[in-house]
Amino acid sequence: MMKKVVSFAGFDTLFDTEVFYRAIGRLGERYNIDDNLVRNTYVEKELALMKADEFVKYSKLMEEALNQTADELGFKVDPSDFSDVLIAHTVMKPFPDAPTALYQIKAKGYETVLMTNHSRDLIQSNVINLDHEFDMIITAEDVQTYKPNQKFFDYVNNQLGNDVEKHVHVAVDEVKDLKPAQDAGWNVIKIDRKSEDASIASLMDTVDKL
Repeated sequence: MMKKVVSFAGFDTLFDTEVFYRAIGRLGERYNIDDNLVRNTYVEKELALMKADEFVKYSKLMEEALNQTADELGFKVDPSDFSDVLIAHTVMKPFPDAPTALYQIKAKGYETVLMTNHSRDLIQSNVINLDHEFDMIITAEDVQTYKPNQKFFDYVNNQLGNDVEKHVHVAVDEVKDLKPAQDAGWNVIKIDRKSEDASIASLMDTVDKL
């Protein structure tokens, strides 16, 4: 029997990352560095490290991205600072509509797959708040590479097998998720939470699009 699959990015799609980026932004406050500058610089450093050939576990990659951000902007990251940021990552909560949307998507006969650049040990602290049992959770640690590397998406295809009738990937990020998902031959649904005029501004909006 052929199956239908909806896969999801984790960060900014299912889980609200604001608490994490607030923690990063606060690192520059004692040096009077704009928190948005700290956040944006960190995002750039993290993405560059994710695209690197050598795979390192996410907690280590996060630490390196923070250190590179501090070096570029002229501030210092103490061990306690890194602990605060790591804790912030583990306490990220789902968007309020995520559990209901996942339930309704499952009720429509779709298997649900979480595809995350997080590590397996840390993602569990986020998933537990969703009250949803995914058919599959695939982390960068499993694949030994990060999205947007096409190997991640090829790995998912291999794990799903040849009996997939329809595969839709739901995400926010064009670079890490939507473009490589399209390159893998999947349908995509883009969520735009920042635009009031967006036709798909939440996870609940995706349910009717399936």
